[in-house]
Amino acid sequence: MLRRFYEDFILQHSLVVSFLLLAIFLFLGYEARKLEVDASAETLLLEDDKDLRLTRTINKRYESPDFLVIAITPKGDLLSEKNLVFLQQIKDDLSKLEMVDSVTSLLDVPLLESPPRPLQELLQDVPTLQSPGIDKELAKQEFLNSPIYRNLLVSTDFRTTALQVNLQKDEVFQALVDRRYELRQKEKDGTLAAGEKEELAKLLIDFKQHRDRMRIKQHQLVQDVRAVMDNYRDEAKLFLGGISMIVDDLITYVKNDLQVFGLGILAFLIITLWVIFRQFRWILLPILCCGFAMLATCGILGMFGWEVTVVSSNFISLQLIITMAITIHLIVRYRELLQKYTKANQRQLVLKTVLFMSKPCLYTALTTIAGF
Repeated sequence: MLRRFYEDFILQHSLVVSFLLLAIFLFLGYEARKLEVDASAETLLLEDDKDLRLTRTINKRYESPDFLVIAITPKGDLLSEKNLVFLQQIKDDLSKLEMVDSVTSLLDVPLLESPPRPLQELLQDVPTLQSPGIDKELAKQEFLNSPIYRNLLVSTDFRTTALQVNLQKDEVFQALVDRRYELRQKEKDGTLAAGEKEELAKLLIDFKQHRDRMRIKQHQLVQDVRAVMDNYRDEAKLFLGGISMIVDDLITYVKNDLQVFGLGILAFLIITLWVIFRQFRWILLPILCCGFAMLATCGILGMFGWEVTVVSSNFISLQLIITMAITIHLIVRYRELLQKYTKANQRQLVLKTVLFMSKPCLYTALTTIAGF
């Protein structure tokens, strides 16, 4: 059956098939522009995971805004007047950024034991490091010994402090997540009404669009925070942390990896093909096969809106290697037949190659799919 199909259809109408495949690849190449990278926690969790459900319940009960953390190690004494002014300046610059709700530093936290005061007085006026008459030595001891501040606000050697950049709460995102979870639970239980089914479909689109918009804003925020930090690197050592920063950097790293590793493996394969075959045609054909296969996969992922995650981001490297292995098998078999049947024409050689290698290549593909 394969012989008849390949001989009567593929080889008989090779020009038409070639143009048809080219049209398909051009379409998939256009769709590949929609391929996106998602590094959010949702890509690594199941929607009905028990721990995820418990986490959402706790987050509703005890709300905690998203935030970035900047570790700062200034020169000299942390509580010197110069460093306190420096901390206030960087805090003011960060507070002006879009999406920043507030900035918490050792200048703002309450001091309950510097010196110790009756509770009634503390309720009337909670002192901070900027309050008049504060004993800095007592404040230092409180920062070092208090379980609230030790290893959170200041380091044990009292050389490094942290700034917490609190971000504005995304009410729309939270509402979309809650409603999506509610509708998916109904869908799982089989109690989803027809109207709710349409609502869920629309909700998934709205969620993705809103998430993508916020991702652009968060990327800009991380860049702006780093720009502010760059203005003060001569005065202190600064390091940025936080979930938003990690997610943004992961997406950037994954995108870079797709390019760097893909191009690296491509260069390695070209060198390998040259060492093995020493002919331009046997370099060009496998590279074209790998390129079209990779383009088709990217196009299919983009067309259906399937996002590449941190886990699956190495698919380009894997596909290049696997496609190359199958292509080399076909080339080697073709060259063997070329030497064996010196009087055979091109059509006969191609047909024999395909028929002989069809089962091994099919089983290779199936076992690879099953393995992954």
